[in-house]
Amino acid sequence: MNYWKLKLMKRLTINNIFFLFFLFLNVEVFAKDFIIEGNKYTDDDIVISIIDEIPDLDENSQSNFILKKLISSKLFKSVEVSYDLNNFFIKINEYPSINKFYYINNERIKDEDIDNIVKELELYTLSKSQINNLIEELYKIYQSFGYNNIQIEYRSENYSNNSSDVYLDFNEGDITKINKININGNVAFDKNTILSKIKSKTKKITNIFANNNFKKFELNNDIIRIRNFYKLQGYKDVKVEYEVEYYENNRVEISFLINEGQKYFFNNLNIKINLEKNKDLEEKFFLLIDENQNKVNNIYNKDKIDEIEFDISEILENSGIQYFKITALEKIINYKADILFEISPTEPIYVNQINISGNDRTYDYVFRRELNLSEGDPINSSKIKNISRQLNNLNFIGSARVDTTTIDNNTQNIDIVVEETQTGSFNVGFSIGTLDGATFVSGLKENNINGTGRTLEFLVNTSKDNKEFVLSTSDKLFKNNNVNHGYSIVYEEDDFSKSQSYKLNTFTLDTSFNYKFSDYTYHTIAFGYSLKEYEVTNSTTASNNIKSSEGDSISFNITNDFTRNTLNSYIKPSEGNFVSFANYIETPSSSANGFIKNIITGKKYYSLNKNVFSAQGKLGNIFSLNDSEILSDNKFSLGGRWLRGFDAFGAGPRNSRTSYVGGNNILALKLDFSKPVSLNEQNPIYFNLFNDYGTVWGNKNTVTSSDNELRISYGFGINYYSPIGPIGFSWGFPLVDKDYDIKRMFLFTIGNIN
Repeated sequence: MNYWKLKLMKRLTINNIFFLFFLFLNVEVFAKDFIIEGNKYTDDDIVISIIDEIPDLDENSQSNFILKKLISSKLFKSVEVSYDLNNFFIKINEYPSINKFYYINNERIKDEDIDNIVKELELYTLSKSQINNLIEELYKIYQSFGYNNIQIEYRSENYSNNSSDVYLDFNEGDITKINKININGNVAFDKNTILSKIKSKTKKITNIFANNNFKKFELNNDIIRIRNFYKLQGYKDVKVEYEVEYYENNRVEISFLINEGQKYFFNNLNIKINLEKNKDLEEKFFLLIDENQNKVNNIYNKDKIDEIEFDISEILENSGIQYFKITALEKIINYKADILFEISPTEPIYVNQINISGNDRTYDYVFRRELNLSEGDPINSSKIKNISRQLNNLNFIGSARVDTTTIDNNTQNIDIVVEETQTGSFNVGFSIGTLDGATFVSGLKENNINGTGRTLEFLVNTSKDNKEFVLSTSDKLFKNNNVNHGYSIVYEEDDFSKSQSYKLNTFTLDTSFNYKFSDYTYHTIAFGYSLKEYEVTNSTTASNNIKSSEGDSISFNITNDFTRNTLNSYIKPSEGNFVSFANYIETPSSSANGFIKNIITGKKYYSLNKNVFSAQGKLGNIFSLNDSEILSDNKFSLGGRWLRGFDAFGAGPRNSRTSYVGGNNILALKLDFSKPVSLNEQNPIYFNLFNDYGTVWGNKNTVTSSDNELRISYGFGINYYSPIGPIGFSWGFPLVDKDYDIKRMFLFTIGNIN
């Protein structure tokens, strides 16, 4: 290989072509080939790549340069370099090849896991530096579990054929535990609030399941978490440090030192538009600025600035403007910030390359399909921000950072750095309530099978009267689109003996497709097969419809569900909306009559001075496809959580006290006002006032006790968002009811209070 000719060709330009042409005529005087000897395991190309570009020096200096480059790589035991008129002669003495690794006293990490690390590091020769790299990686893994005193020593057994066996001897020591965590310097927030923001924990009576293993690397992350929390509250200049005190019993005491600084507020928000005059656009911008300007407690934080920039980007894009630049200019006087958002036009910018790093387990295509973006596509600032949002929503990613690198005036590289997180989980839950009794939930879930983004879940949900077993999996339908495709197998056992005098076992197979319209809007369509077995437990009180259906029945069903969800929390919502339209079709068969069921559900939450107002409504209808009576398990029922003050299956049509019939139509409304009565933001307690409305009506056959009248109830309650989950106590009082309705004044739940 003629090295100099290759390099000269790369440097060829129009401006120096005549000079280089002259040089090219004489290049043979200086050009040398590489002749490499002694490299049994290392390819010639690898050796040459280490040398890289030789400087324009005399031959002796070039020879020394090559020697230093190869020795500094630490890949070779020794190197010799010589030269003549035409060649550089490189003689390499390689480290012994490694036959096998042997691991001694490693209890925490399995042999095969260490072997995988060896393969990833491509550790094939006995290089001291590479062995140290391996040991360093093992230290990091052990320390991530809390083994901070880990010691690893290595020795080698060398053979005459220049090969070796390597022995790693582990002294794991004990796990270091956190004995105490101190918070110093905090004035604005109490200790418990700050402790709730970090992952380092101590064991307490109220938190006996906490993992108090000391992980030193986590302290730096905890500093970031505390700092980010303060900055969100306006403390722009906050500084956080930590100190660790070690004790002889393998315990540590951690002290976080906080210098809060001053609290900053937004003062004036303004916008400067360097675009063509557009009155409608200007009005939208200034309306956006006014909405944010007039918000109560307008505390300074960078996230708010990013949010406004994103809103501006959406307005521009919805107006057909794709290429623009938003610059937030900041001026601070007396801890009050004036922000000027300057909008300027730009030339189209195109994606040159998309570089993804940090994904040791997950394939690149799994991330690329979330982007809806590829090389050569136009890009702008809002799309860049959206990439970060999309990736951070993936449940197998801890964090994703997106940067851009300018290549030239109209092209950029998109550089994505992801931090993968633990994707497998085992969950155990327990809830108890006056409606369902004690409920036990456990599940195994893997969110990223073999790095493909595919999920697999097994769930067991059992209570006194109900059992459910679920096996499901989902993946993108194609590698580069935004459609989730799932399968599930479900087996259920429901005991309706007390309310309707029968039991029901159901086995269901289904396949589903979930499509994301926008950040908050989804559509799901599912196709299913169901096998049902009805068992009458009391023929005296069971309805004729149930009696005639006793035994097995087969049905095929189709489900459509359109959902828009902007709630700020699933467990404890205080802002946002939830709207769902669900359509369920069960096709007629030889053993099933068939029906269509439609349900509209809406939820609205808003807060004022930490008080939360909410309104929840449900409207539903079901009708038979062959004008026959619909089985009661498919019809609507009312009571319990949707009509407090009444028992589950307590309000509406029935033939007897133990034969609830339900109805073909439902209308329900829940109004709640919640006021905080505790100062703990992480585990708050709310006093709740409520007013519920609801009715179920409509049946093909005549029902003994039935009417279309509205039921009304009111009451109060206490909701506690505890460390083990939300706990609700409510006392409901029927205001409008019927004699045959079944009342339940007190309702107690753990795990589901909405």
